[in-house]
Amino acid sequence: MISAQTRKPEYTARVIEWHADKGFGWLQFGDKRLFLHRRDFSRAHHTPRVGEKIRFNWGLDAQRRQCAQNAVQVSEVSAVSLVGLCFLGALLVLPAYAWQQMGWEMWILAAYIFAMSLITYAAYASDKRKARMEAWRTPEMLLHLLELAGGWPGAWVARRRLRHKSSKTSYQFEFWLIICINQFVAFDSLQHWHYSQMLKQALFEDHREARGRSKQR
Repeated sequence: MISAQTRKPEYTARVIEWHADKGFGWLQFGDKRLFLHRRDFSRAHHTPRVGEKIRFNWGLDAQRRQCAQNAVQVSEVSAVSLVGLCFLGALLVLPAYAWQQMGWEMWILAAYIFAMSLITYAAYASDKRKARMEAWRTPEMLLHLLELAGGWPGAWVARRRLRHKSSKTSYQFEFWLIICINQFVAFDSLQHWHYSQMLKQALFEDHREARGRSKQR
């Protein structure tokens, strides 16, 4: 058994039950329910919520039962750095300039991007909450569609602030591809859609050649 006084590696687990009136509850650690009392928090804390992540050491209570000790509530919200915000701002320069060159009001673009970003951020937050509760998840395709529709700045903030969808390689690739598409559309609009026309012509030629080969057979 592990002594309560022996410092051991820290573990993390989620709160699965908490009785605020009694000041105790349980964590789900693997296939075990681990007891946690409010006195076993190592610093001031707010009332734990079901689904919240707790970092702790394994120990024994006065009755020699295994429990969580030196507990700390793990913040799942991170601050976005100033450098990160500057980088996000840089990504918005080209779309904003392209919009202005088309003669449209900037406030319309700002309002649209802000609204879509809020919707996308809320979708990320909801998906993370569902992941914590092991509920039915938000489809990744829906998140990507929101990003593609102009909500990618909100997704960019959510991935860093909520630390959600930031480790899966395939998702990161698709996310950055969507940002590149948005940047390309803005750039191409400044070129009077020259590259889009080239791409359209190339696809048309390929389609016509494919049809020609099919007829020859």
